[in-house]
Amino acid sequence: MVPVKATCMQMCPKDEITMRKSRKLLHQLERDPYQMVKCFSRSAAGCSLNKPHLLRPPSVLMNTISYLLNDVLKIVNVPFNIIYDFIDDRLSAIKQDATIQEVSKQNWMNILPPIIRFYAYAAYMCYEYNINIYDPYLNMKHFHECVLKFIKICLEDSNETTTDELCSEMVSLLIVANLGDYNVLQQGLPFISKKNNLVKKTMLLSVNIMNGNFGDLLKVYNELPAIHQCVISVQLPILRKYILQSMCFGFNCKNNFFPISILTNCLLLNNDKETTEVCKHYGILMIDYKAELSKSLFNIEVDEPRIRKKIQFNVNVSTMILHKQK
Repeated sequence: MVPVKATCMQMCPKDEITMRKSRKLLHQLERDPYQMVKCFSRSAAGCSLNKPHLLRPPSVLMNTISYLLNDVLKIVNVPFNIIYDFIDDRLSAIKQDATIQEVSKQNWMNILPPIIRFYAYAAYMCYEYNINIYDPYLNMKHFHECVLKFIKICLEDSNETTTDELCSEMVSLLIVANLGDYNVLQQGLPFISKKNNLVKKTMLLSVNIMNGNFGDLLKVYNELPAIHQCVISVQLPILRKYILQSMCFGFNCKNNFFPISILTNCLLLNNDKETTEVCKHYGILMIDYKAELSKSLFNIEVDEPRIRKKIQFNVNVSTMILHKQK
């Protein structure tokens, strides 16, 4: 079958603009027709999605991605969950357009990285939202689908040395999004021979966590790009639980108190107050900003406190998502 040649040169097809305006379906982030972006829609009986005038060519798809992640993402007077839902839906439509017209592998390698980084960033930004407002599992499902598609293309085009750095970034993102996962570590093995410290560093971290060795987590976390920290941050609550349990067994001694300030760093928390709350949550005795790390007191049965580690973004977030990590 011959791929469909896309002919729509706008972010939103004229047919959709007319329909949504007549039905008053403009999103609050779409102020006028020039800022409307094609919605994601599922194939239905009597409704064909592969019409050329409804599909945007790769150059328009890239311009749309740039608009979403450079203009819409910067909006500050709208709750982030609304911005997320809007961008997520429009990115799904972009992936759909690219799939229907069967864009080249090179076009996919341009389209997917900013989308992958957006899902990683959203995991951090939306972490504290209620499940009724934001679905973290669906977000990470989209993340994994995109990054696995990108890695597959990297493996198929293994001779393309110009993409080594980008492939390494995507592979390392997959690894840190699944710390301690043996199957993901296997997927990263084809890239470990490439001379890129990011893949080696993240694989070693994941192996250590899989083996219950959390000693390098703080050091490696601080050395990683901010976008990698985003996907690690959502795993920190459960990791803190295991770290604290390990320390309670390792430093178990009656009347042997551990300084809260050191624990704050070990647990990757934001301040000593949060550390105190976490320790009390797990049943650890606190006296004068010190914790008695006792294995008999540690309560493994309670759920982990959902405390987000604050990340310092040294560059504009849109720039971080749209361009390669340095």
